[in-house]
Amino acid sequence: MLLGSLDLQKRNKIEPLLHIVVWISLFLFIWHTAYTIGPFRKQDGSIYFPLVWSTCLSIMLFYINALFLIPLYISKKRYKHYFVYLILLYVFTVLLNSILDQLYSISLFSTEKESMWSDIAMNIQSKTIILSLSCGYGLTKLWIQNQEIQQQLVKDKLSTQLKYLKAQINPHFLFNTLNMAYSSATKNNDVVTAEIIEKLSGLMRYMLYESNDDKVSLEKEICYIDNTVKLQLQRLSPELASQVNYKINGEWQNHKIAPMILIPFIENVFKHGIILSQRSDITISIFLKGNILVLETKNYKFEHSIQENNSSGIGLPNARERLQLLYPNQHILEIDNSGSFFNVRLQIKIN
Repeated sequence: MLLGSLDLQKRNKIEPLLHIVVWISLFLFIWHTAYTIGPFRKQDGSIYFPLVWSTCLSIMLFYINALFLIPLYISKKRYKHYFVYLILLYVFTVLLNSILDQLYSISLFSTEKESMWSDIAMNIQSKTIILSLSCGYGLTKLWIQNQEIQQQLVKDKLSTQLKYLKAQINPHFLFNTLNMAYSSATKNNDVVTAEIIEKLSGLMRYMLYESNDDKVSLEKEICYIDNTVKLQLQRLSPELASQVNYKINGEWQNHKIAPMILIPFIENVFKHGIILSQRSDITISIFLKGNILVLETKNYKFEHSIQENNSSGIGLPNARERLQLLYPNQHILEIDNSGSFFNVRLQIKIN
């Protein structure tokens, strides 16, 4: 992993230098080999200015297409948008180059007049070559990035499986211990303790045995979240628990979702939004509209939670990465951390 990141850093440093060398070499090659470009001549220096801005416009065409249009539209399979904007960019570049040639260089420097159409034809030829190279570079770069993402996913999956296997022993031991504690609490008629142990045991059972698939029943996932929230409320005092506004609403049957995708945001609320000495206004809302699942959370930002969020918290960054991998272009995550409250709104399009 470290070696791969170092190679990527070297490539990111070397690649811009190579581009600069290529463009300068192209400019010097044309400058030294071309004696005339249309009516412009090398002998009287009239070729210099058209060559400068033609190169600048070619660079603009090349990189806007390769680094902006292709990643933005081709990677998301929005081909119609891509071709519309590409044609507009291409026509704009050709016309601007031709207008600059006609209005500035030909009128001031050249003794040989050339019609606008012949100048446009010449710019179409040069810009078509640049555009072809740009498409080749942009699509190749996009393919390499997709390959790197796939390789990283394989590495992450193997790493996750290894960590899971290492962690299996302790959860099983704890799970069996909880069953023993539940039996003991039941025998001694300790109903509250037995209920807490039963909920905790159910959470662990779901995590160990039922959340290993790529997609799980949304109904079971909501049940897991519901038990988690209720267990959190049970550990709070009645006064603090009354400050938590918790709502779920929807027909969860016949839907599936990636397991444990919502829980980091809910855990974050209880981790950073509860303090015993102050009022803790918390809102957790989960509802389903058609095939759009919406999670909304809100908690007051205390000083200790701000420091923890700014230091080493990894829950939310990991949640963002999972959403990008599991629901690309199918989710909207909005986090507002600007005021006194920490607000999260997550929309996921589920099957």
